[in-house]
Amino acid sequence: MTRRSGRDSRTPGVIVLFGSGELTPTGRKIHEDVFRRVSLSAPVKIGILETPTGFEVNAMHGWPERMEDFFREHLRDWKPDIVRIPAWRRDGEKSTNTPSTVDVIREIDYLYSGAGSPSYVITHLRDTLAWKRMMEAHARGATLCLGSATAVAIGRVALPVYEIYKAGEDIHWIEGLDILKPYGISIAVIPHWNNTEGEDFDTTRCWMGMKRFETLRRMLPPNITILGIDETTACCIDSAKNTFEVLGTGSAHIIRHDMPERTVNAGESHTLDGLR
Repeated sequence: MTRRSGRDSRTPGVIVLFGSGELTPTGRKIHEDVFRRVSLSAPVKIGILETPTGFEVNAMHGWPERMEDFFREHLRDWKPDIVRIPAWRRDGEKSTNTPSTVDVIREIDYLYSGAGSPSYVITHLRDTLAWKRMMEAHARGATLCLGSATAVAIGRVALPVYEIYKAGEDIHWIEGLDILKPYGISIAVIPHWNNTEGEDFDTTRCWMGMKRFETLRRMLPPNITILGIDETTACCIDSAKNTFEVLGTGSAHIIRHDMPERTVNAGESHTLDGLR
């Protein structure tokens, strides 16, 4: 492919973790800011991986369609060349293991994967061809933009939000995709950190609420760092520069075993040692 990024093709791409707000005016600014940071120029080839919503009845016309419309309408100055990747599950017609479906990831400059179920993402991406192609793309410089469910899924451990909040299972963690392991980082990503959707109950900490989340925190082994991300906020992780930066309107929240919470505000940049 013809490289559109100014980054060396041997340099891993950045990983953008959204707390929420990919479709908002703030989200548009964050996307454009990342485009500039990694020296992308028009036309930008954007991929939308549909795996997180593959279980939904309206998988074809739900979140991925909204994301496509958003990129096309609000990032028009970048002349987006958008590819939908309908890899919905490990098996079947729209499989994350079908080369004709997922090989296009090799050509993507900016790969987005977002809302849905974290546990579903893990089940249907782990050790699949789609995941292999994502890691190959990331290794040669493509940006991975991960929102909501996918952001949760890529941690060393992941919060099974649907199972706890919707189905009433006891609170627990599950094994995540551990995307930052090569960089010596073991994290649990918690988007929607400051969510306020509950009118008369606490929905912060990704709908867990502070009381339940404190119990979840105590269940983690001491070597795992919690990375909480406010809504309409994103963390841009750049392993090549050894930095992470907070973009958007809120903050990131770093919690380690028996240590006070550390807040990193929008516009601030720190070394990745802060996550290790």
